[in-house]
Amino acid sequence: MNKKYFSKLLIFTVVLSTIFFLLFSFVIPQFYLNVFPWLILFFITSTFAVHYILTKAGNQKITKFSTFFMASTTAKLFLYLIFIVLYVLLDKENAVIFLITFFILYLLYTFFETFSLLNDLKEEN
Repeated sequence: MNKKYFSKLLIFTVVLSTIFFLLFSFVIPQFYLNVFPWLILFFITSTFAVHYILTKAGNQKITKFSTFFMASTTAKLFLYLIFIVLYVLLDKENAVIFLITFFILYLLYTFFETFSLLNDLKEEN
């Protein structure tokens, strides 16, 4: 199941990257940041890691799954917060552009992660 999820995640990332490439190339080139490819890598890695943990926890009791879900969500949010703070401290000039880009990617990957997890859990039950 993780291979199937990773394939979907890669397809989602390629489509998303293509859309952002077109936007940054033709519509809003002044907002492109060199950190963007690293953001994509950061989100793909964290999304897959959380999915892996939650699918392993999904095979156990619901109370254990709930604990893993809350813990992984909290850890992910702290990781994101650390990443944001570090970037903003290092590049104050582009902080607003970075935050907007980060937030958009966060929303998109969170929607992807949520819908995929719900579909996977439905298939297993």
